[in-house]
Amino acid sequence: MTIGYLLAIPVFFAFCCLLAGTKALVRFFFVAGAVFLALAGEYFVFTQAGKGSLFAFGGNLFMDSLGALFVALIVALGLLSAVYAGGYLFNEGPSAISLKKLRRYGFFFHLFLFTMLLTVFANNLGVMWIAIEGTTLASAFLVNVDDKKSSIEAAWKYLILCSVGIALALFGIILVYYSAALGVSGGGSSLLHWTFLAERAKGLNPQVMKLAFVFILVGYGTKAGLAPFHSWLPDAHSQAPSPVSALLSGVLLSCATLGVLRFHVLTKMATGSLFSNHLLIFFGVLSVAVAVPFILDQKDYKRLFAYSSVEHMGLVAAGLGFGGVWGIYGALLHVVNHAFGKSLLFFCSGHLLHQFETKEIGKIKGILKINPLLGGVFFIGIMAISGMPPFNIFVSKFFILSGGFAGGNFLACGILLSLLVLVFAGFLRHASNMIFGIPEKAVCARRNPVMDGVLLAGVFFLVLLGVWVPGPLHRLILGAVSVAGGTV
Repeated sequence: MTIGYLLAIPVFFAFCCLLAGTKALVRFFFVAGAVFLALAGEYFVFTQAGKGSLFAFGGNLFMDSLGALFVALIVALGLLSAVYAGGYLFNEGPSAISLKKLRRYGFFFHLFLFTMLLTVFANNLGVMWIAIEGTTLASAFLVNVDDKKSSIEAAWKYLILCSVGIALALFGIILVYYSAALGVSGGGSSLLHWTFLAERAKGLNPQVMKLAFVFILVGYGTKAGLAPFHSWLPDAHSQAPSPVSALLSGVLLSCATLGVLRFHVLTKMATGSLFSNHLLIFFGVLSVAVAVPFILDQKDYKRLFAYSSVEHMGLVAAGLGFGGVWGIYGALLHVVNHAFGKSLLFFCSGHLLHQFETKEIGKIKGILKINPLLGGVFFIGIMAISGMPPFNIFVSKFFILSGGFAGGNFLACGILLSLLVLVFAGFLRHASNMIFGIPEKAVCARRNPVMDGVLLAGVFFLVLLGVWVPGPLHRLILGAVSVAGGTV
């Protein structure tokens, strides 16, 4: 029942936030819930790691090494986002948010964490589908916190496009069930359990599974931000509060990628071919290619980070498609690295908005002179997200490309390398003037110890994972690699 207890934590604190009578009380429950969830989640994951899969609720929920990696990521980023939001949203003054909106924000924030955890805990493919749709419904309210016209429009676009994608994924699940019903005996109520299907994957119809994977890739790929299904992502990220953007980019996209990965494992084992690998490589390279021109010619720094997420999800898809230990390890490590790197940049965007009161890149100059801490952290974040050593994303990119070259995917790797050079050039072009330029007008540096502390924590992870992958995390990723590689 440990899985059930862990899922109950965000639900409990969601209602605590909704019923709290003052802003101070809402803030207490909001942050305390994230702290409690992080402590319980990390303890659960790293004490259970290496002990095999854990099942709950009649086998409909479970946690294996692959799911455990994502649980650890969700609760860690949830904590950082909650602490940052404690200084970003719960402030007083002319820009203060009303108690009603803060209650709503706290409620849907914790509900969002619940739906993401349910997604990665789901063994029943139907439950996973419901949970992923639940992440859309919960996070749509977070995108629209201030009730501005642009925020409402972005939330509706996000809701409609992702719901259409999820509907297509439902067809894929139906096809998997059809294939299992025809080719697998003795399933009963377990015909939609991922572990049951993985054990009997060779009994699934190869042609039906190929068609099912196409629907899944389009459906869940929409939620994961893969091109050309990504059009909701820049709008939602640019309008959402910075702590929400950090969660959307850092872990929501990864949860949808996990859904694709689960079906990729089934399809590969059922067909005995590289059909799903080739599709992942194609859409992975396409996503990076589509993101490049928008990164090179971008005016809004939050949209810049959003298109960077399209690029990085493309790299993850390509790594999973390359396969092998290097490719899969690199892809899963990249999920972790991107989560911390991109969340740091979105936290920096919150600082920038408070400092300069604009999202336009051209109107921000001389960050390092105005606020040395923010300028230094922002510089490190830009260097890290564009793949420069010695930061963490360089390491996972190196592993992904190594896996691609080792698997003979020379053309795809060559294209990716060329595109990544352009991405670096684009980030360097945008960031150089923002960080080192001469301020056009006097701007007073605004300091918040809580928000600054989150920035420093983000830098710590970028540097640490660039030079050393801690043993417990390394073992967790290796266990996830064995599952993602089809060894269940």
